[in-house]
Amino acid sequence: MEGSLSTSSARVSGTPFSKGRRTIIIAVVASAAVTLLVVLIVGAPLILIHRQDLPLETKYGSAVVSLAARLQAGNASNPLANNQRAVLAGRDAYTGSCASCHGADGKANGVYGQATYPPATDLTTENAREKSDAELFWITKHGLSFTGMPGFGDQYSDQDIWSLVSYLRAMQNGQSEAVQVPPTTKAQLAQADPTGNAVQRGAAVYFAQGCADCHGAVGNAPANLALRGAGETGAIRRGRPGMPAYGPNKISNAELQDLEAYMSTFAGQQQGLAPGQFRRVPASSLNSNPGG
Repeated sequence: MEGSLSTSSARVSGTPFSKGRRTIIIAVVASAAVTLLVVLIVGAPLILIHRQDLPLETKYGSAVVSLAARLQAGNASNPLANNQRAVLAGRDAYTGSCASCHGADGKANGVYGQATYPPATDLTTENAREKSDAELFWITKHGLSFTGMPGFGDQYSDQDIWSLVSYLRAMQNGQSEAVQVPPTTKAQLAQADPTGNAVQRGAAVYFAQGCADCHGAVGNAPANLALRGAGETGAIRRGRPGMPAYGPNKISNAELQDLEAYMSTFAGQQQGLAPGQFRRVPASSLNSNPGG
């Protein structure tokens, strides 16, 4: 009897019904794979050129960012909260690394803020305010994929990032005034030439590394962001509060020498002189006649 049941089971498993079911399953899986492939091939380019929000897309994206930040950030508290020195250091870092997108006042009106998609976040909105310090720290350190938000974990120390968070809170509460760095002129930018002389090569490095965003094109930023010029390149290697350190992997020793050459022109350029001129020529000497 048992042998007959086993034989019957074997026969059932090999029936046309069983084979048909397997064929249907394989067809469904193959169809799903082909559909997914088509979506990837056709959809990916559409995603890349997508520049307008679909219905509820902004709310969905905001919810996803908030969820990811909450899950990853934990509940760490800011060790530099309400620390005025940290706020000032954070302001320096923000001016050089964040203001170009988020704007000097955090309202996403920086030069690149609305040029990216999705656009830069307005840091003064309720959505930004309600994020915890830990969430802001995590987003700043690690960045957000598929957005214009980079991660600064390899550029700033954890202490610098906490200082940035402290400044963001002060800015949101109207307790800190933004730094207004003079914009770079076309004439200043025209000095940069990576194949030129040392000063021109140094200018190319200076602008490419974003130094002008923080210090001004010729070191003419206000307050402690101003640069005197020569002799200050040591901070590039060491870093300082609010400023990351740039190792040889980011700025080579040869490039550092070129930077020194370019920065040595700052004292003259801040007086309106061309590179290579280091002092004003008295008007009397300009009017004198050498052969008289």
